[in-house]
Amino acid sequence: MRPFINVPYDMVEPNLARIVSLGIGIEVHIHNNLLHNLDRRQVQGVGQRLAELQIPCTFHAPFMDLSPGGFDERIVTLTRDTLKRSLEMAVCLGAISAVFHPGYDRWRFGDHQQLWLDQSVETWTMLLRESPAETAILLENVFEEAPSTLVALFKEIQKPNFGFCFDAGHFNLFSRATLRTWLTAMKGVVVEMHLHDNNGSADDHKPIGTGTFPFRELKGFLSMIPRPVTYVAEVHGEATAMESIKNLKEFLS
Repeated sequence: MRPFINVPYDMVEPNLARIVSLGIGIEVHIHNNLLHNLDRRQVQGVGQRLAELQIPCTFHAPFMDLSPGGFDERIVTLTRDTLKRSLEMAVCLGAISAVFHPGYDRWRFGDHQQLWLDQSVETWTMLLRESPAETAILLENVFEEAPSTLVALFKEIQKPNFGFCFDAGHFNLFSRATLRTWLTAMKGVVVEMHLHDNNGSADDHKPIGTGTFPFRELKGFLSMIPRPVTYVAEVHGEATAMESIKNLKEFLS
């Protein structure tokens, strides 16, 4: 099983030889402002190099300022345009999946869960129409305290290329529900995991095993997930990259 690590787009080409030597896949992240200034042909060229070197790739879409299930129609329109552009870049790279933030938290939406759900169904249905079958659209947990809103969304949209990315660090920070509750509810749609650690007070993106997330408990649940899963060591800086890769390999062994 090949581990993945997240890499900012502008660091992909300078590190291709290193990525090959480590025997890993990559999750490419492009931030909002860079996304709208990229040349499509240049991104296709990077995707061709990844294919030539047999480096598997996933994609992490921008998320700052976006609201896929929002109330303001202008903001939702801008969000959908950004999501479509993100998907276009993911396809150019040859990504097997593109990960997006669902944009829900109870402090902003409160009693308006149905509004969020209705807008979200429209947003992701639109994006799925644009997506080729070989590029899955994945949503990850961020501020969700329980899986209920995502369960409702996946009940409304049941497509083979629409799945869930479980983020361990976000769970450790924001979830009030147990790990068992999350994985029991979402196991049928899990196709990727972002594995990083923290101490429950900040989104530190530490290597596996250096915080308080229950990785031993998580490993016990992996056998109940029916679909193949991509495991990504999600780091925020080169300083911990090698330790994160090593710890992920050990976790998967």
